[in-house]
Amino acid sequence: MRSLIARGFKDLLHHKKEVSNTAILFASQILVLIIGLGIKTIQVRVLSPKEYGLLALFGTITSVIVLFFHYASFSSLKVLLANNEDTKKEKEFFGVGIIIAVILGILFSATLFVASFFVDDFLQVEIGNLLMLLAPFCFILPFQFFISEITIGASKLKSLAVFHLFSRILFIVSLFALFRGDLLNVPLIIILNLLSWLVATAAVLLGLKPSFKNIKENLQMVKEKNKSFGLSYYYGAIVNQSTYKLDELFITYFVNITQLGFYTLASIICSPMTFLSRAFVNSIFKKLALKDRIPIRVFVYNTLWLGFCVLFLYLCSDFIVTTLFGKEYMQVSVYILPLSIAFLFQGMYAPFSFLTVKSKGKELRNVAYAEAIVNVFGNIILVPTIGVLGAIFASILARFTHFMGLLYYYLKMIKA
Repeated sequence: MRSLIARGFKDLLHHKKEVSNTAILFASQILVLIIGLGIKTIQVRVLSPKEYGLLALFGTITSVIVLFFHYASFSSLKVLLANNEDTKKEKEFFGVGIIIAVILGILFSATLFVASFFVDDFLQVEIGNLLMLLAPFCFILPFQFFISEITIGASKLKSLAVFHLFSRILFIVSLFALFRGDLLNVPLIIILNLLSWLVATAAVLLGLKPSFKNIKENLQMVKEKNKSFGLSYYYGAIVNQSTYKLDELFITYFVNITQLGFYTLASIICSPMTFLSRAFVNSIFKKLALKDRIPIRVFVYNTLWLGFCVLFLYLCSDFIVTTLFGKEYMQVSVYILPLSIAFLFQGMYAPFSFLTVKSKGKELRNVAYAEAIVNVFGNIILVPTIGVLGAIFASILARFTHFMGLLYYYLKMIKA
């Protein structure tokens, strides 16, 4: 046992940069989570469960629709940057990406405005006026995908950490200032959130020093990568990720908006399970372009971490919920343990970002389609019959399907 621990320690020392980047990302994600819990605490104290459910539904609607507006180009830029060693070209890729993100942001806001006329009849709730009012502010949301993809592809992970941390600090400070004055309501909370993202986005993009030279040439490179990789990946992503939020829409329709709020809080508590998995893989994403397979240590460390997280949530879920949200929200605790199994499988397929850096767009598309099919039928069958737990069981089956599909294509690739 001691020799195994010693080998593991030596291995970590040998990969100091990877460990450093992972630590930076993971620490920033934990800080973002802590701040996020503070944000949620303020929100649940100023909003009734029904109002919080409305806030959660706004987040669900915008997050589903925005999936269609990250387009193939962001993923293509990520792969181009991962395989690029020219600093000048890197800045040019940043510049062309900004142009694409601005166009997509405008289109996204317009789509939300149009959707506001139909959403009330579709979901049987009154949220259309809120969407109409806030659609222009939502322009910034596609930039979250853009910042994430280019910083991972270029291995600018400190910028990614700053982006998330700075935006959350701005948000909680503004919430706290208005909370003391008893001024907060659902529209104002959303506006403050969007403005925080806007300021953080501007700060990070200025730090990356984008160049707007050779726009036509770089657009052509992005277009070619879209054809060979991006479009296949995009089609799979929008099918998968749009159905990924289907559980929340089904809970709203077949159960009630209050249970949706409980479900989203349980997801927030479980989500840190995947933080270290993603942080580690993102820290080595650019290096994976030079390898012919995923190092076995990645799988070992990842599995140990995820197993520990499931055990921790099993033992501490009641304490976490009562401490953070109060006894009024104890229903959240019921959902945490089964939901942690779904997040377990989500964390286990993080290392297969290897398939992305190798431009395996069609394979990733096929896996996404398979997960989407399982997710759709699982929610259709289970949510109307057993409610929120049905959505959780559907998520477990869908993410297990995703994991097995990625494992299949990875083994097939390395055998070839």
